[in-house]
Amino acid sequence: MQDRREQLALLDRTLGSIISNWYERVKPNYVTEEESRQLGVEPEVKFFHEEGMHRIKFARTEELDVTYGLGVFEREGRVFVESSVNNKSAHFDFDGFVSRPKKHYWRSRNEKPWTHPEFDRFTYNDLLPFEPAVGETVELETREEKADVIRLYFPLNPRREKLLMEHPEILQDLIENYCLHPLKRIYAQTYRES
Repeated sequence: MQDRREQLALLDRTLGSIISNWYERVKPNYVTEEESRQLGVEPEVKFFHEEGMHRIKFARTEELDVTYGLGVFEREGRVFVESSVNNKSAHFDFDGFVSRPKKHYWRSRNEKPWTHPEFDRFTYNDLLPFEPAVGETVELETREEKADVIRLYFPLNPRREKLLMEHPEILQDLIENYCLHPLKRIYAQTYRES
């Protein structure tokens, strides 16, 4: 049995891997930090790894300025995965955005996406019982002269933690496809409409 530090370290490595893999997939389409020094222009994609938080930043002048993040933390004995997006668009429709995660997670909470025999009976909600509630699991932090931050907090089901830690490939799939991809899609839709 893993202790809490080992669990958090495994989660942290998993989140870092998701962000690093995303960076590797997209970097052919953007100017990287290495290329920016050679070209004398600002980088269009960067990634940052800190203990407990991993981010990827996309920036194209007059077109795109957004940072996505994945983090892990413990609060009151529970483990949470944080999925976030930093928005710098002046005309972004936050009210329109906030209603979309609620609809998405209400619809998808009962999906059973796994074929692995130890997981095929579980829904997303069985593993990450996420109830989108503004001020609780959905947080909007507005900051003057800085990017606004939208955070979604996903608590791991304590009864399923051990099983998830024993299957890092399922853990990664769960975080990527339940915590990160919907946020990216919902943010992009709202950004295009703003």
